[in-house]
Amino acid sequence: MRRIRVLPALAAAALVAACGVQPTGVVPAGPGPSIRATTGPNVGNGLTLYFVSDGRVIPVTRPTEGFMSPEGALTMLLKGPTEREAAQGLTTFVPAEVGRVEVYSGDPTAIVLPFSMRKLSNQAINQLVCTTIAASAATTRTPSSSGVNVTSPDGDMYFQSCKAD
Repeated sequence: MRRIRVLPALAAAALVAACGVQPTGVVPAGPGPSIRATTGPNVGNGLTLYFVSDGRVIPVTRPTEGFMSPEGALTMLLKGPTEREAAQGLTTFVPAEVGRVEVYSGDPTAIVLPFSMRKLSNQAINQLVCTTIAASAATTRTPSSSGVNVTSPDGDMYFQSCKAD
């Protein structure tokens, strides 16, 4: 008999306790989700490429089979986003006619463009740099430097770190 009286008392106490909850407005929590690797540049036969979304350079993991060199990663980047990625709002600022970009291991790694880098936006260069760094990190060619030397035939050369979200 005592159990029967305790149950209604607990239910009434729960209702009374909930009455003091005040509604709140929207709480800012930062940017929305993006497509990115969950544990590093090489996730379960995947390689991280960098595309542009809402003006920001962001990482995107693509499935690959086996080893992918930095040159192979850049070749994938030059092909642009897949239909599925494009439908999610991803694009590239690296023009398709870029051609072959060479990557030389070292400390720092060097990217050699086949044309003047003045033809590329800062975001396009950043896509190339971030993709190279991610691909290098997935290989034994990981440099200790945090960036890449970017050079072009006209003699321009500068060092850039990955600036991605």
